[in-house]
Amino acid sequence: MPFSTLSDNEFSGRQEELTFLFNKVLQADAGAGAGIVLSGSRGIGKTELLKQLFGLLFWKQDHVAPFYYVANPALLSAETFSKTYLMQFLYQRIAFEKKEQSLFWRDGTSLADLSMLLEDRDAAWAKEILQQYEQNSSDPIGALRIALAAPYRSALLSGMPVAVLFDEFQRLQGLSIHGAEDPHLVSLFEKPFSLSKALHVITGNAAELREMPVTNSLERFSLTPLDLADAASRAQAILRVHNLDTEMPPLLIRHLGGNPFYLECIGKALALKKDPGNKELWGVYIKEITEGGLALYWSSVLKGFFQDLGKRKHAIAVSYKIYHAKEPFSCSRIAATFSMTENQAETLAHTLYRAGIIQGEFGVFRPVEDNVLHDIIDCLYLKEVLAKSAHDLERELMERLLPEKSGVSRFDLTLPMTKEAELVAAQCIDQIGKNLHLSQDITGQLQIAVIEACINAMEHSRGAERKVYVSIVADEGRLEVSIESSGQEFIVQETGEPFGGREAAKTSGRGWGIKLMKRFADDVKFEKTTRGIKTVLIKHLDKAAREQKEDAITNE
Repeated sequence: MPFSTLSDNEFSGRQEELTFLFNKVLQADAGAGAGIVLSGSRGIGKTELLKQLFGLLFWKQDHVAPFYYVANPALLSAETFSKTYLMQFLYQRIAFEKKEQSLFWRDGTSLADLSMLLEDRDAAWAKEILQQYEQNSSDPIGALRIALAAPYRSALLSGMPVAVLFDEFQRLQGLSIHGAEDPHLVSLFEKPFSLSKALHVITGNAAELREMPVTNSLERFSLTPLDLADAASRAQAILRVHNLDTEMPPLLIRHLGGNPFYLECIGKALALKKDPGNKELWGVYIKEITEGGLALYWSSVLKGFFQDLGKRKHAIAVSYKIYHAKEPFSCSRIAATFSMTENQAETLAHTLYRAGIIQGEFGVFRPVEDNVLHDIIDCLYLKEVLAKSAHDLERELMERLLPEKSGVSRFDLTLPMTKEAELVAAQCIDQIGKNLHLSQDITGQLQIAVIEACINAMEHSRGAERKVYVSIVADEGRLEVSIESSGQEFIVQETGEPFGGREAAKTSGRGWGIKLMKRFADDVKFEKTTRGIKTVLIKHLDKAAREQKEDAITNE
């Protein structure tokens, strides 16, 4: 079903992205549209956004006809796929003209039934496309080409542009002909992708989509986690739907990382409780990651990529090691640690990467930025590798999570890329410094570093978002500030610093930003993320207090 089942309240926090895609699609009416890959981590809401976009296009405008299709792994023979793709397109295209939702349930009908409908509607353009397909039905490749070209062909014949919203696109790597899989068949989308009158918005598993050459020509649009305010709003909407008169604790919301799927799973689980206390709320979370919907989801992902039980345990063990390592893991290190060959280690690591469980570049691998997945990997390791009992597993997780959350304060800001927006972050640092009773010197130093990092993020940003995301975490004697934007990939492997830092240093008056960050923060790191580039500034408060005391004694 192409329509979303969520209300506007339940879909809070995505209106800006929805409006951007809606306006982008409408450019197809002028022949100026460009194809888009909607990317993002698992559970981030790509499918939901695609369905919301379909509903908006279907009901709120009459210039571009929407077509929603989700690849079904059971229907990937070239013959079956081309037939279902064409039939669903024609039914949805006719439904759009008269806003007839009933036509969406015609999947089980035959080509003859579809032909009769087109005859009744006097849709000569559609009849011509269907006849062309039927004449070439004995040629699987020819029929597939005609089906894929149908949206564009309809635009030429009817004058109505089309927006093709294609979900789980990576599954088309399993397209087969005469029973044999042929990954090259997906390359037949290259021409349809290039035609502006039939604009394509595709989504699916981000890691696999990145490795498909056919998507290289498409514009990337990254769907990022909900910020704290939107995540809290989404959580409350979910709880209200389930008639639960309680609030999800802010610390738990932060731990879920702005992931809509995680919020939905925890919301449903909480709905089974009556007025749960704080500890019980964390108990609900632990139940979800050990045996609930979240555990089943990630277990199914692992099973999909590692069907053999022995290989799956190896994958869990390697993931656990990577998640708890202090530095990235190379394939050679994986091979040495787990007694594998280099090829075996490379294959396993790459499969984990495609599954979305680890991230990597330059031949090394790191954990993804996902607290929930981290907890689930720990659970799977303790349960399936170390064979811990359910009681011991729950107790260990409860002891680990509750104390960790009680001593952490976190603040999240989203800054627009406007003049002096970095001063908002500096003001926030000033207030946090007062709350933590930091000296003005320490606060001022960190403010300078944060301002320079924000300016750096704005200067190097590349993308449609035009935002800088700032997270400030105070935890056990240290203050960590992360500044992230959709920057270009400019980190140098050898130094861990941006290209911009080296090149700017050659230009008079440039290159001081990184120097100031390093001078006024104890640690400075540059990381590549799914969103873009992140600068991490760390100030050790105990060390700063010690140095301040020593300076005072010296001055006396």
